[in-house]
Amino acid sequence: MNRRRRKPRRILLKVFIFALLAVSVYVFAIAGSDEMQTLVNRVTGERATSLSLQTEASSDRVPAGFSLFTAEVSVAGIVDTGYLRLVNRDHGITTPVNGAHLSTVWPDMPARTSYVTLHETAFIAMRELFRAAQNAGINSLFIASGYRSQEEQRYLYENAVDKAYVMPPGHSEHQTGLAADILSSADIPSMRGSEEARWLAENTSQFGLILRYPEDKQDITGVPYEPWHFRYVGRVHAWFMGQRGFVLEEYIAYLQANGGYQAEMGDRTYYVLYQRPENGMILVPEHLNFWISSANTGGYIVTAWR
Repeated sequence: MNRRRRKPRRILLKVFIFALLAVSVYVFAIAGSDEMQTLVNRVTGERATSLSLQTEASSDRVPAGFSLFTAEVSVAGIVDTGYLRLVNRDHGITTPVNGAHLSTVWPDMPARTSYVTLHETAFIAMRELFRAAQNAGINSLFIASGYRSQEEQRYLYENAVDKAYVMPPGHSEHQTGLAADILSSADIPSMRGSEEARWLAENTSQFGLILRYPEDKQDITGVPYEPWHFRYVGRVHAWFMGQRGFVLEEYIAYLQANGGYQAEMGDRTYYVLYQRPENGMILVPEHLNFWISSANTGGYIVTAWR
């Protein structure tokens, strides 16, 4: 009698173990690359407090609190701004910048040459930044480098003395048009520890810009400290990253781990939601303004506000 009773228990135990393994495989499959999974693990414990919406799902698609996200859209038909697209040595650029969206920096801002261009959204943010700098008595800044083509990036990489500071072609943020190298009249060497560098690091987030390669995050970004390299990501994202001390890699890992968050900025309420497409579809709010950016990690980030 005892042997007959043990057999069903053994079967149930095997079924349980198999189910547990299946769930584990699924979780790691959707987590992304090994590098991003490491970052997800690193920031999982840093859950947002009053700024974050809980991640217990109210449906199979979105976290609790995002009940406004009810409209399905096809990722094939969306306008991908690319503002939050992760570009580094492990995540390359898959689509080139539309030249129609590039704006010439000069004469609106000082530039190394009259040929420097930026994505139109980054251009507007940089122009506001330069005006604020001038109002603060800082008049020595100029944009040394903006958008770069694949060919230009290849030339710079192949001829670079120290390739730690230059990304391979297809892996440079400059190719998005959203990044710029901002220098003072004294050029690169004196930017480290300079008054201009400190002012930029303290003030760029209010314009939607981030210092992309901070001094203490080289192990994550894979790039040495560059006090001159700034990237447009959008105001709420730059603010949140500044509050948490995140670089872009950490921020995307945070969104993957937490699903999203809600934040109050001025007279606006922002809803930021990370989604992986299901059957080629993601959810967006029906009655809010929003924009969408690929994270370049298999997911999309929807930024909505009211």
